[in-house]
Amino acid sequence: MEFDQKEEAPFNIPEKKKADKKNLIIYIVTGVISVSSLIYGYASYQATYFKDAEIQKLKLDLEEANTKLLRIDALENQVKELEATLASKAAIEAKKATKLKAKKETKKVTPTKKAVKKSKATTKTKEKKPVKK
Repeated sequence: MEFDQKEEAPFNIPEKKKADKKNLIIYIVTGVISVSSLIYGYASYQATYFKDAEIQKLKLDLEEANTKLLRIDALENQVKELEATLASKAAIEAKKATKLKAKKETKKVTPTKKAVKKSKATTKTKEKKPVKK
């Protein structure tokens, strides 16, 4: 019984072929493409993450600015109210001052002692003179 060498081997081991340059280039290119796509994906993720973070920061800054503007508006309104009350007080004081001046002017002039004596003397002399008929 003679055995064939082919029959003795339970399975055929393929012979190693030399790697084709074309296949190597294809593997390298696909590897480069996959790595570059991973890098691009990561970069785009980081960009969107930072963009979202920046947007959130800008929103917070805007809200803070709006609250400050509201506080400024409230303070401006208070200042206007204070100015209005000061103006009304000044107007009232001016009216009081003009009323006092008008009262002083309309007051009767009190005669001095000399004037009183002269007026009494003239009235006595007028009374003493007999009226001619």
